[in-house]
Amino acid sequence: MFIEQSWKPGVWIDGQPSHATATTDAFGAFAHDVHADLLTARDAGAIPAHVETTTSASTIAPLWGDTPPVLLLHIRLTGLTGPDHASALDHVVSDAFTILDRRGTQHLTPDQYDQYTGALFFVDEHGQPQTNRTHRFR
Repeated sequence: MFIEQSWKPGVWIDGQPSHATATTDAFGAFAHDVHADLLTARDAGAIPAHVETTTSASTIAPLWGDTPPVLLLHIRLTGLTGPDHASALDHVVSDAFTILDRRGTQHLTPDQYDQYTGALFFVDEHGQPQTNRTHRFR
């Protein structure tokens, strides 16, 4: 199950809620640390207090194992849709990309950078994505 079907704020690993970094692999630990840093940024006022965050990390393995798996990271943020949130959205994107770059170098190997695809989704009150920003390691 993907979080788009039934998501709640928090960390999801391969479609299941995850509460402990110690019970996952390096990509899952990356997701947990990114999520924790986003919450810290919210607590510090860098992200508006009303924004809820869901971080989903999924490893998609090819059926025959003939290519490396894809590391898919989706971050869903609520409450930043509409023209009155444009400035806050840009600031959140900048902060999130900085967090992703920093945590990526801590948890992932350079070989995994090419396997990684990340995106921020800004969703409305119905959970529908209104805009997104893709992320790749620099």
